Amino acid sequence: MPTSVLDSSEKEFYDVQNQIEKSCADIESWWSQPRWSSTKRAYTARDIAIRRGSFPSVEYQSSLMATKLFKLLQNHYNNNTVSKTFGALDPVQVTQMAKYLDTIYVSGWQCSSTASTSNEPGPDLADYPMDTVPNKVEHLFKAQLFHDKKQFQDRAQCSSPNDLKKLGPAIDYMRPIIADADAGHGGLTAVFKLTKMFIERGAAGIHIEDQTSTNKKCGHMAGRCVIPVQEHINRLTTIRMCADILNSNLILVARTDSEAGTLISSTIDVRDHYFIVGATNPDVKISFADVMNDAINKGYDSNQLETLEKEWCEKAGLKLFHEAFRDEVLSDNKLSKQEKDEKIKKFNAQVGPLTETSHNDAQELGKQLLGHKIHFNWELPRVREGLYRYRGGTQCAVMRARAFAPYADLVWMESNYPDYEQAKEFAEGVKAKYPNQWLAYNLSPSFNWTKVMSPDDQKTFIQRLGDLGYIWQFITLAGLHTTALASHNFTRDFAEYGMMAYAQNVQQKEMDNGVDVLKHQKWSGAEYIDGLLKLAQGGVSATAAMGKGVTEDQFKEVSKL
Repeated sequence: MPTSVLDSSEKEFYDVQNQIEKSCADIESWWSQPRWSSTKRAYTARDIAIRRGSFPSVEYQSSLMATKLFKLLQNHYNNNTVSKTFGALDPVQVTQMAKYLDTIYVSGWQCSSTASTSNEPGPDLADYPMDTVPNKVEHLFKAQLFHDKKQFQDRAQCSSPNDLKKLGPAIDYMRPIIADADAGHGGLTAVFKLTKMFIERGAAGIHIEDQTSTNKKCGHMAGRCVIPVQEHINRLTTIRMCADILNSNLILVARTDSEAGTLISSTIDVRDHYFIVGATNPDVKISFADVMNDAINKGYDSNQLETLEKEWCEKAGLKLFHEAFRDEVLSDNKLSKQEKDEKIKKFNAQVGPLTETSHNDAQELGKQLLGHKIHFNWELPRVREGLYRYRGGTQCAVMRARAFAPYADLVWMESNYPDYEQAKEFAEGVKAKYPNQWLAYNLSPSFNWTKVMSPDDQKTFIQRLGDLGYIWQFITLAGLHTTALASHNFTRDFAEYGMMAYAQNVQQKEMDNGVDVLKHQKWSGAEYIDGLLKLAQGGVSATAAMGKGVTEDQFKEVSKL
């Protein structure tokens, strides 16, 4: 081989190694910041450096927003306060939220029903195209940037402090956006690509749940199926790895749907074994799936199938293993009550929801205490889709949140009711192992708030949760519901009262409350764009949108909008 080729190869080799060494040093310096003091990574700085490519790394605007979000949440944690927000639908809501709230939420449910990139609305089954929520994030983030620019121009053009004072306090339109990544829309490669889209399009943070991506449902629907603990940790690791490769400070929220989970995709992770349901009747030999398939082939209707399932489950004696052990002990007439209590106590001391004991070890312990093996088969009850039966609960959510905590910034248990005592149990369970762990809470409109607590309790609920460590709380679908209510009321009144309904119930109230959208041309940025046109044409434009004759002159005497 010619010397010149060898020299070239050697130069490239040392140039690449020098670049990697510098990149490693930069990454390690970055990871040494307090921001990452509680973050666990399953890879090294070099693993990231060699995957960044030769082009210099950039800092995304979303990473700047993530840094802002982290500081904001840190302040709430230190001051025992709460960041509260709701799911936004459009730029109108985002700009109005910016006046009063410090974060913005983007809901997958709302996107599924109102903003799918396929333009096909539907329920929250995460079956919409995977760019749907990132697309909505980009929509809202660009609106934030635009309204920030036009406000900055207005304030920058003031000729004196008094002129600036007349404009009133500036609005921080750049509120960090936290978005719904559902269950990742597929395997780990899909999770990686989805994360990349979120970072590129403006998300300061995302949350991802431990449901299966193929069976994903809204957190308040039935039939929820979770994945093994480690499989979700792999998702969390993939998200952080993607963010590291992109040089992003992305905030990550780990959600668990296990509290009301009834199915699990695999028994591979021993941490899940305590919560997997098995058949305890040795006389049941034929699996549930075979029984149901046979019935379907015979033409059973849905009511007959439902009855058949109930009968099969009762006959099979479906239980969790610790329940099977307890019942076996209690049925042993040779043992005194004290002996029974001691055996159950000894078993529960070693096998519990947070002990992460494998089923084999639990079986062995049961055999030692009873003298014989307990019949327990979790294969027979599997449903026709091949999924195992699972019985979650709050302690199951605690177990999973503890497992996820080192890989995420916040943890969140999806629940079926706004139950303070349950929230307290979850918070205390997580903080028993991770005292400084940040928590998130879904103030879901799926709950009937009017029935579960009084108005006084509703008023204090957010802060009571905040006292437990739930520093970020959000009403997922408030954007949807407030829009629906406003549209319903106006449409009803407009149909009956005509323009009086608009003039008195909309326009006058905008004036009374200082709503800037009253001057919708100015709100939309017409003055800002006029400025660009004039700048491009030497300082004057005959086609300026906000020139003489614009109808918004009619509102000049209305407040300071």
